Amino acid sequence: MKSKYYLLLLMLSFLLNMTVACRHKKDEQNKKIKIENLDESILNANKLIVRDEAKDIELLIQRYNWKMQSTGTGMFYSIDEDKQGKLLSKGDKVAIAYSISLIDGKEIYNSDRDGIKTIIIEQSDEPVGLHELLKKMSVGSKAKAVIPSHLAYGILGDNNKIPPYATLIYKIEILNNQ
Repeated sequence: MKSKYYLLLLMLSFLLNMTVACRHKKDEQNKKIKIENLDESILNANKLIVRDEAKDIELLIQRYNWKMQSTGTGMFYSIDEDKQGKLLSKGDKVAIAYSISLIDGKEIYNSDRDGIKTIIIEQSDEPVGLHELLKKMSVGSKAKAVIPSHLAYGILGDNNKIPPYATLIYKIEILNNQ
């Protein structure tokens, strides 16, 4: 009798373990599907944000009748005063005077108030869009750029004056190449 009892207990234990294992595998599959759907949702939301931001940038440029060139990355710029010198490149250390505004025109940083910046192109901790702009300039040049958030401070902002997803307007003058 005891052996039948143990055999029955062993069979029940086996069935219980199989049920739990199958359920655990199904839960993992459901979790994977949910994560994939979440990734797709985030990607679609970001595409909408980039599209809407591009429209806002185009409207800004039209409103002020700025004559700007576009880059493949989404930045718009104009070289307002070109000194026709050698273009800056990766590793060049430059001092710049600047003004940074939000797309609504509110100035948030300015070299007169916040000090001249020294930047090593593609090596300093500055937005990618700024480095991209600097490589289109030479010493003494002045430029204006509208930099979309994905080339500026992105979804976090700078944790100070620049909010998340902020489009920035840069006005730059290259003072010297050190």
